[in-house]
Amino acid sequence: MSELAAVRCRACGGAVVARATAPLPTCLFCGGIASDLVPYEPPEDVEPPEGALPFVCTEEDARQAFRTFARSSFWYPSDLRSASLDLRMLHLPAWAWSGELESHWTGLVRASTRSGKRPVAGAESRHFEQVLVPASPSLTIAELAALGAFDESSLVAFHPSRAEIPYELSEMTRSAARQAAQREMSRRHRAHLEASHALVKSRLSSVCLSMQGRPVLVPVFIGAYRYGDQVYRVLVNGQSGELQGSAPISLWKVAFAVLAAAAALAGFALFVLSCTGALAALGLM
Repeated sequence: MSELAAVRCRACGGAVVARATAPLPTCLFCGGIASDLVPYEPPEDVEPPEGALPFVCTEEDARQAFRTFARSSFWYPSDLRSASLDLRMLHLPAWAWSGELESHWTGLVRASTRSGKRPVAGAESRHFEQVLVPASPSLTIAELAALGAFDESSLVAFHPSRAEIPYELSEMTRSAARQAAQREMSRRHRAHLEASHALVKSRLSSVCLSMQGRPVLVPVFIGAYRYGDQVYRVLVNGQSGELQGSAPISLWKVAFAVLAAAAALAGFALFVLSCTGALAALGLM
């Protein structure tokens, strides 16, 4: 890529680098119009990515994942699968961390006591592999985690001047990424402890025993589609095809379900009344 241009969306804050000779028609993250994309100067104190993970899925794979997603819930509109999906390939910046935490915890479990609970405590360590922290404000840790794991063994060298696929700029320093990764590991460890020990209430104090992290670019398909007056976004893992996104709920289906439930309850009530009347006629009541 001989000439690069960095732009930021004024609507969502996403910053992307692409060919200067082929400007982006809309924001890849929120679908904002071209006039929302303004020139952007990337920060200078952020580490560049060590490499990029290549795409394995094709655009058709990503579109098929969306069609499957559109059929995945009864509550989605029936014509959702035919929505016009604006789909783009993008390399997203992230910090990939692995590490080990030791957590000292206290909590309550259900028991045959006067209060119905009893206190418990313990200390456990846990190793975490590939905790991804998004290095830009356009994605959350939860959204990135929902896309599943990426194959870091396929990491290849990244040269901005040769990039054919648009990539988002990193805006997170190593220290900030480390803190975010440690918070996420602590959150996951708490969830694991609460599930494994059946805790109804817990408190946790975690100590980081080891942490290793590196900045990388992960392959993602960014999709935006309009249904009615609202724009919805979907993300597809460019390696596994895992999709994470939002969708509208069909008000017609909700109304039909409510009416069907009301009719069922009314039918049951009439059945009970008829049975009561029959028993009374036979002198059994």
